Amino acid sequence: MSAPVHLPAGLPAWTLRAATVLACAAIALVLAGNGVHGVALGLFALVTLAAVAVPASAAPALVIGFAAIALVFTDGDPLRPSVLLVVVLLHLVHITCALAAVTPARARLHPRALRGPARRFAATQLLVFALAGVVALLPSGGTEPVVEVAGLASAVGLVVAAVLLMRARS
Repeated sequence: MSAPVHLPAGLPAWTLRAATVLACAAIALVLAGNGVHGVALGLFALVTLAAVAVPASAAPALVIGFAAIALVFTDGDPLRPSVLLVVVLLHLVHITCALAAVTPARARLHPRALRGPARRFAATQLLVFALAGVVALLPSGGTEPVVEVAGLASAVGLVVAAVLLMRARS
């Protein structure tokens, strides 16, 4: 029999919910800075409270969808820094709510347990910002119809290939 491993006290589980509140507060500030005011921010606050209270519900998805739709209807470049900041913050809301949903309320969360999610978070954000960089380099304006059809055919081909690969495994 091996000796028991001593782990130092971890963080209380409510820390995840506090991180969600802070991320949503930052999102609300960005939304307000982009011209979203009044009732819309009030609804965002209401949905945020629901997500913090019940992270295992659809409320976190509503937070994400609400903020994304609110930003779509604001003026400005789609790749402006505030939009990219909201992408990071919404991903953080998603991660913290997902972890809070599976962590018991009275549990202690050791920081080492967050290494895997933190690595996946960083890798996802790296890919998102790489894609945003590629999109920023694309020319604006009209696209030739032949190129649009080729892109659509390629996307359909990728979907068909993915379906066939998934079918082969099961």
